[in-house]
Amino acid sequence: MSNPSKSKGTRFESDIVKAAQGYGLDATRTHAGSRYDVDIRGGTGRSIEGLATRPDHGQALVTIKLHDFLHLLASHGDGAHVECKRYKAFRHHAIFEEKFGK
Repeated sequence: MSNPSKSKGTRFESDIVKAAQGYGLDATRTHAGSRYDVDIRGGTGRSIEGLATRPDHGQALVTIKLHDFLHLLASHGDGAHVECKRYKAFRHHAIFEEKFGK
């Protein structure tokens, strides 16, 4: 691959797949032109839409809808520590809404 940006994106997708597989999940990269970059299949048949981001030097984060996050907490009995910020315009929201809708 000669395009450095494409190589970086492919590595990140592969990192997400490896991390999911490390938790025993069935994860694969999707083919070019798919709506999503990574497919993680669960046993329930339900899917959560998420936006994975990572700066060049830092940890990966996944943005999901609030009701999906709360459902995960409720169904697993886990707690959470949540920092809340409100922005007039925040690029993550724009990317998420372009991909998955509001």
